[in-house]
Amino acid sequence: MINEYYGILSPVDWNSNKWQDIPTKEDLKNSNFKYTKDNGVTFTWANFGNELYPTEEDGYYAGLLPPFWKINLDKKKSKLVKIVFIKSSNWKNKQAYIVGFYASPIFEKGIKVSPLDLNEKLQTNIKALPKDIFLLDNYIPLNESDELKFLPNGLKFSRQKFNYLTKENTINIMNEIINTNPKLLEKRKEELINLLN
Repeated sequence: MINEYYGILSPVDWNSNKWQDIPTKEDLKNSNFKYTKDNGVTFTWANFGNELYPTEEDGYYAGLLPPFWKINLDKKKSKLVKIVFIKSSNWKNKQAYIVGFYASPIFEKGIKVSPLDLNEKLQTNIKALPKDIFLLDNYIPLNESDELKFLPNGLKFSRQKFNYLTKENTINIMNEIINTNPKLLEKRKEELINLLN
């Protein structure tokens, strides 16, 4: 049912500088995304710079999720989405992780000036208030055995595409994040759980 979708799990390219600075040359060379690999550039590097860099004029902080640029989100399915979990595959150990999330996201394509180079423009397609963007202290490893718990029935983790998540999937992931990152989320724990009810 369309009404079931409360979350999205979306991949980004790996960034050894935690998506707060330009990735390394090795990160770019080993990216799962063809555009990044071919051009040696990524627009996801500032996704978790919400505590370092300025917000947009409307007070929101904007980032980029590569799958959202090529594939338009289903408006009906996205209507109830409360949270977007961001995952990435570490090319060094071949392990995929949930690395953070945007709560109460707004899906809107745009362009912003790079906070590191005023002559560079960054494409964006997701934004949230800075207080609703979290880079995890402890990433959540994703393995095949987690698919039943974290994804709708029959789906597999994708390296380049995103997955819509049921309410149950979304709560399962959030509980895992809260249990693994208690210090990071202690002040917002109740609020984030209420967001999903």
